[in-house]
Amino acid sequence: MIWFVGAGCYHPDMLTIGAKKLLEQADCVLYDHLVNKEFLRYTKPECKCQCVGKRGHKPSFKQEDIYELLVTMDKKYQNVVRLKGGDPFLFARGSEEMHYVLAHGCNCQYVPGISSAIGALGFAGIPVTQRHTSTGFVVHTMHYQDGKDHLDYKKIASESNTQIFFMGSNKIKFLVNQCLKYGMNENTPIALGSHLTYPEQQVYTSTLREIMNQDLSNYSSPMLIVLGDVVKEQSILDNTKRLPSFSKQVLFVSIDETNWPTQDLLLRYGIYDYTRQVANVEYITNESVHLDSYEELIFSSKHAVEGFFTYLTKNNIDIRTLVSKKIFCIGNKTKESLMQRGILPDHLEMHSQAMFEFVKDHKKVLYIKGRDVKCPIPSFSTYQIKPIDFDLPDIRFDAICVSCPQALDILVKKGISKEIPLFCYAHKTLAKAKECEFNNIQICSSSKDAIVKQVIQYFGGEL
Repeated sequence: MIWFVGAGCYHPDMLTIGAKKLLEQADCVLYDHLVNKEFLRYTKPECKCQCVGKRGHKPSFKQEDIYELLVTMDKKYQNVVRLKGGDPFLFARGSEEMHYVLAHGCNCQYVPGISSAIGALGFAGIPVTQRHTSTGFVVHTMHYQDGKDHLDYKKIASESNTQIFFMGSNKIKFLVNQCLKYGMNENTPIALGSHLTYPEQQVYTSTLREIMNQDLSNYSSPMLIVLGDVVKEQSILDNTKRLPSFSKQVLFVSIDETNWPTQDLLLRYGIYDYTRQVANVEYITNESVHLDSYEELIFSSKHAVEGFFTYLTKNNIDIRTLVSKKIFCIGNKTKESLMQRGILPDHLEMHSQAMFEFVKDHKKVLYIKGRDVKCPIPSFSTYQIKPIDFDLPDIRFDAICVSCPQALDILVKKGISKEIPLFCYAHKTLAKAKECEFNNIQICSSSKDAIVKQVIQYFGGEL
């Protein structure tokens, strides 16, 4: 089955539920150049993802090759997703590709997406229709396969409703000249929307007369050009003006699959979040320890707790062997993990040094930790951290958030800039940040929720 799916207009929250479901089920994804690459993170690790997009005035995949590739992949994979920017049927050749695969015996389905002609313009503050102003809208393309100009400029010049032009970034003043030539009012509002819903979104509004004297070199494709009175609404309805942190891009990194609470960052604050897991936590079960030799157990982290109880289970050790022992822990998350196991800790400290000072006889204490963690008292390693392959988008982040020193160490080895503001916990992660010579360190309470809240406040948002 081939699914022709609209990816919407870049904005992560404008991807439809149906599109997300199909990406999660996909065995192969053939995606366009302008599709938000973060959407590919919804796919399975074994899913084949291949860019087959076209780029204006640059080397691109030939349409004939895309046709053949679709048929080939349909024979090889159960679920093939043809992921297109916007909607597959609006200047995206979705119908052409569906005709081809149907003619070659493939089964296929269409899944709509939010077109930039409506969603992206609306996000930028331009409603395509409005009572008393525009009772309809017309969508044009300024790119034709045969290279000829098929637009009827006389008709365009006489149109009273909103007009939207795709693929015209290098023909703006030509379009304006043609409109004026055929009698369109020189005071007609015009808007240029460059990279709409991207962090680098730019919107310029003017009139046909005034725009002819402007330098438009900063406005590049992907671009929409809008003609009509609805453009006057842009300064009032622009969503980005009401988002306190619009265009900020923040990287959230951890060593496990525990989610960062970033669901509303873009919708409410305008912060684009990029979440990456940079390592796996592997539990160690093939080592041994004589628990009878210790009166007190210190759990250093939630992973230490999970690893310890995995060790007990794998080695057929009865939990009742812990009855006479005192249980200490470091951090609230560690406490929560113990309580989920039915154990209420006897003592809690927020960092290891305070715990080492609290315990009296170190010889009777066992510190349960990760393999790479150094410790001055008897210890037992129940887990280890294994770095995994991960990608980072080629962008300049406005902030980095890390949940542990291991994650930070992996990022540094990846070459992350140390000039970027870093949000982290105190103590071990803070020490690692200083050791790595980060220039702007923001110390947060020991929870991912606290880090996210501090990021919001740092960029001017109110909780």
